[in-house]
Amino acid sequence: MIFLIYSINSVHQEVVQILENIPGITWKAKVHDQMNNNIPLNQTFKTKVPQRTKQTSKKFVPVSSKKAPDYWDWVQMNPGCSDVVPELGNCGVSAQVSVMNTFSDFRCIQGKDSERVEYSPQYQLSCGQNEICNDCDQTKCGPNLIWDFLYDFGTVPSSCLSYKSGLTGQIGRCPRTCDDGTNLPELVKVNDYKVVCNGDEELIKSALVNGPVSTAILVYEDLLYYESGIYQHIFGTSVQGWSACEFVGYGEENGVKFWKVKNVWGREWGENGYFRVLRGSSDYGGESEIEYECCQAIV
Repeated sequence: MIFLIYSINSVHQEVVQILENIPGITWKAKVHDQMNNNIPLNQTFKTKVPQRTKQTSKKFVPVSSKKAPDYWDWVQMNPGCSDVVPELGNCGVSAQVSVMNTFSDFRCIQGKDSERVEYSPQYQLSCGQNEICNDCDQTKCGPNLIWDFLYDFGTVPSSCLSYKSGLTGQIGRCPRTCDDGTNLPELVKVNDYKVVCNGDEELIKSALVNGPVSTAILVYEDLLYYESGIYQHIFGTSVQGWSACEFVGYGEENGVKFWKVKNVWGREWGENGYFRVLRGSSDYGGESEIEYECCQAIV
């Protein structure tokens, strides 16, 4: 067992050394604690979702013709609404967890809640009617399906129904009461949502000035090693499929443009739970296709 742990650690250290020696790399890598605990690489951060379709149920909507500023960061400008980093735990439901976090941030920024209310991913996970969005080991559930659920049904605050699946790894039954036995409150919905990217960074920037934007990224092996800087995929294969995340800002550092993105892997990963990724790359959909299919709430 000691030899096995040593071997795993050695492999991860070799990957970090490879990354560190790549000329012109714009980010730093490290071996995270999860990687050395004999956990298979594709299970390291429990993010086996989502595989997105090439179509969306919502029509693409141009946001604004007004040019957005050169820099934006909701975490710095409004941390009370935006600086809450979710953690998946033992359930691979990045779409539910990330979209509900984005929904909570957006309602707070828009003044729909007097202070930030954390909305429950557990309600959708336990009560969802869609068979591909109610399993902790999902392979098909993408952010759009969660926005559809928020439009059709809504959710409750996490203070009523906490995210238990992160601890149990099970979806559980649809509850009839809150955790404390009181009646479920009225469900909170989105009025609608809109697709705001289609590979156009200026449209995403314009949308971000109004509030956070949900998206997803194709998770390659090297992203798991990310520590800081502006991520670009340069090593390894896609081991995770898609993982949902949240645009919270953008900027430029040393001539390299970036998006600031909130992840669902907790504070210990990346830049305090966030990562920056190359913005406006030449390929359609952006770096790791993070600019391909982004959605913003209408509340």
